[in-house]
Amino acid sequence: METFDHTTAEHASHWREILKDARATCPIVHSPQHGGYYVLTRYADVMAALRDHKRFSSQRSWDDQGNDVMQGVAIPPQPIRVGFLEMDPPESLKYRRLMNRWFTRGAIERGRGRIAEAAAWAVDRVIERGECDIIDDLASPFQCMVMLDLLGIPLDRGAKYKAIADRLTAQEPGALADIEWMRADLNQEFLRQKASGGGAGLIADLATTQVDGAPLGDDMAAELLLMLLLGGEGTTIATIANLLLHLARNPEDKARLSADMTLLPGAVDEMMRYYAPSPGLARTVIDEVTIDGHTFVPGDRVLLSFASANYDEDVFTDPGHVDITREHNPHLSFGAGAHRCIGSLLAKANAETLLTEVLTRVPDFEIDMARVKPYEHAALSNGFFSVPMRYAPGAVRGAAGDFPAFTAPGIAPEGLE
Repeated sequence: METFDHTTAEHASHWREILKDARATCPIVHSPQHGGYYVLTRYADVMAALRDHKRFSSQRSWDDQGNDVMQGVAIPPQPIRVGFLEMDPPESLKYRRLMNRWFTRGAIERGRGRIAEAAAWAVDRVIERGECDIIDDLASPFQCMVMLDLLGIPLDRGAKYKAIADRLTAQEPGALADIEWMRADLNQEFLRQKASGGGAGLIADLATTQVDGAPLGDDMAAELLLMLLLGGEGTTIATIANLLLHLARNPEDKARLSADMTLLPGAVDEMMRYYAPSPGLARTVIDEVTIDGHTFVPGDRVLLSFASANYDEDVFTDPGHVDITREHNPHLSFGAGAHRCIGSLLAKANAETLLTEVLTRVPDFEIDMARVKPYEHAALSNGFFSVPMRYAPGAVRGAAGDFPAFTAPGIAPEGLE
């Protein structure tokens, strides 16, 4: 497969067929593109690499002259480091531990009421219109507000953060300038909350924490916060859109889910498996290692295809079929090992909550399939520019203003409520 290139429009349109052929005929693909890289396509191989951080490195670093030393988790590499996602243990674990308690099952459950208020606000904003765009009008504003609230950033910055997050997720031009603005704003917010010694949210918590016996630096804090914002945007929004698209195309599943909403968590997992909102991440080999008969040497770049692993016939029964009641679903859309997505429980809770609100309040929705516009390139995120939806207009139940009127307790670890 010398023409393999996961960054092309061709791959974005036909990744299922391309990867199925690779699993059957050439499970470890080599591509000469982007300086040359390999692709692991089988579940067992991807899992082996994910669990072997000592030989498959996530590190992103430069030398004193600004030349790439380690290229991180993206092919081609990103212009900035993305928090502990692009560090190796023990350094990555040191920073991950600062945030872990904000993303436990208990912390997320304490904030479920708050997430539900954000979902109700998002639907209230559009319900009287009778039409909206699932991406721009519904899922993206909802996800942005939940994340800003979690971090403790004033909600009146939501429009700016949403616009930037949308452009970055869609990989539009000008990304570096957008990232620099967001990082600078996060840096200033961290310094402000550190100086004030007050506030609620994850930023306030980081502002009082220590690493290796010293306060967390403001540059590192901004980098970690930027990682959460960027990582928390695309996968959840794409999952919401994909489930609504699936239900519009498959009325029998829509009827089944509407009659029994306890099926929703499993349906969300199935959307993440089948549609692969996060198609995969890369590693750099730092010590010789053999996988499935192929020996990788230091310096090799390797793409771990979560999208392909999620279709592995040795792991999933009838993987090309969407089964919203699938019982065995160990998908890799959140990764695994030391770098499993820290926000996986929050992503699932957000998707389940907004989908519950939509299915309850606009159950008659239809999607204008001819106007659905998926990303033209899907190297980092397999999502949409636009998914237009129509429904019978309904009544606003709360305050459909610029920002949610939160009253329920927010997400908080023990001792920070």
